[in-house]
Amino acid sequence: MHRYTIAQSDSGYEIYVNLIASSAGLYLSRRPYVLSLIKEVLASMDLSGTYLEIEYDMGRTIGNTDILETSDKDVIYYAIPYKNKASVFSRYARNRYPLPSQMLSIIVKQDSAGNYEVINTWIGPCSPPFPGDENATDSSKTYWQTHALAQDFQGIQSKTITKACPY
Repeated sequence: MHRYTIAQSDSGYEIYVNLIASSAGLYLSRRPYVLSLIKEVLASMDLSGTYLEIEYDMGRTIGNTDILETSDKDVIYYAIPYKNKASVFSRYARNRYPLPSQMLSIIVKQDSAGNYEVINTWIGPCSPPFPGDENATDSSKTYWQTHALAQDFQGIQSKTITKACPY
């Protein structure tokens, strides 16, 4: 594992990210400046618990979010993104573009040594995983029926594109 330390807390635990094999690492490879935003948020927090979903308003525009609220007017399709090991379909809105956002979402999990690993992060509101994901929640299907991703520069597996909802 390529472990990159983001911060060290006063309580003695370390906050780190796996830059090679995690969803957070994939996101950060395309937006490396988000690493300093994560540090800004987590360095001042006293983390507790084994799994935390953090949605933080930075008070300024920090980038664009791919997560969009949708309506009946949107043309929706589903596809599996590249590098998606679980083969989970994402929901996309055609001809929609990312929007400016002040929100930073960070998913943190405590490891067996008591340190915290950033397992996922993105600019935008906190949202549940897509239905079919191993971490999907009861609210996943409901949420993703009214939200979609803007297909920014995310690659998708073109053979998986479908208009029929797979979940």
